[in-house]
Amino acid sequence: MKTKDKIVHTSLTLFNKYGERAVTTNHIAEHLGISPGNLYYHFRNKEDIIRSIFALYIDFIGHSIDPPGESEDAETFLQVYCKQVFESIWRFRFFHASMPGILYRDDTLHQQYLNAHELLGLRAAAALKRLQQEELIIIDDGDIDELVELMRLVTGFWVSYNMANSMKGQITRKQVDCGVLRLIRLISPYGTPSGLRIFNKLRQQYLGQL
Repeated sequence: MKTKDKIVHTSLTLFNKYGERAVTTNHIAEHLGISPGNLYYHFRNKEDIIRSIFALYIDFIGHSIDPPGESEDAETFLQVYCKQVFESIWRFRFFHASMPGILYRDDTLHQQYLNAHELLGLRAAAALKRLQQEELIIIDDGDIDELVELMRLVTGFWVSYNMANSMKGQITRKQVDCGVLRLIRLISPYGTPSGLRIFNKLRQQYLGQL
């Protein structure tokens, strides 16, 4: 792995473990066993590193959080969708934990974030429409955008919510996965009898893992 890539992946690990604000470029260089000058040869500052990490995030969600396929049954799609969404949250949890502050400092990154989450919103809407077509939920087309916004609130701020309500300062994978239960709870009021059976099955699956 090239030094530049090592810096990005090591920074992601440290940011996830200690929080972005607590980690400096000197900490990153020391962890890698390189000089600060060597790090600055590849990146001008920490914000430059964060932009590169965000590029990884965009690539990850672009290739993993897929719209529903025509041949995929709705139950399998829903299971995979929930897993992929919260896998992205776990892998890049420092960003979700400190999102407003990071975006406030960097207008370019903020615009990239808005573009990425517009894509996620479209895919969430496609997921709901698939459940609607399969008669697993009953929802007016006009209400889909509002439900998508609520889903984005849960997924986007689940990490920061949990950290704000804990004195430990860190979040576990189990806490992140609990967000799936909240996501299902948002959709459940729209569920048909067959839909509710699938939602409850998925809830039990995650409850068994916690």
